[in-house]
Amino acid sequence: MYETKIRSHCPITTGIDVIGDKWTLLIIRHMLFRHKHTYGELLNMKERIASKVLADRLRTLAADDLIEKRNHPTNKKVFLYTLTDKGISTIEIIAKIIKFSTTHYRDQMLTKPVDKTKLSYIFTHAKSEEDFIKDYKKEYIKFRKNLLNF
Repeated sequence: MYETKIRSHCPITTGIDVIGDKWTLLIIRHMLFRHKHTYGELLNMKERIASKVLADRLRTLAADDLIEKRNHPTNKKVFLYTLTDKGISTIEIIAKIIKFSTTHYRDQMLTKPVDKTKLSYIFTHAKSEEDFIKDYKKEYIKFRKNLLNF
């Protein structure tokens, strides 16, 4: 019911259908880099996602096997959302978007003082794009293992 409907056999169209909406990569970013894993934490993105939109996107991401939804071990009213390996693999796409943005829109991004905790800063100061991807994949997998080891 919630799984993304694929419109054509074109790989670009398919990718856009699955992760190309306004919110999906921002939700994944929040999970992957900020280790947010509950509905409430994800709802508090500075981009201000609507509650209904977040609920819909989480259902679709789970149906598309990009995230997993589990019961919290001590509070049955709370769910834990974690990225699957398929969801973690979107880091390569996110890295390309960061590279594109920092290359072509640096001036617009630097309208405020440099924040060394921002992904754009971390990415541009990484040894390489490959190291950035490898390090964050490894870090998230460790976080997920610790979170789900209850």
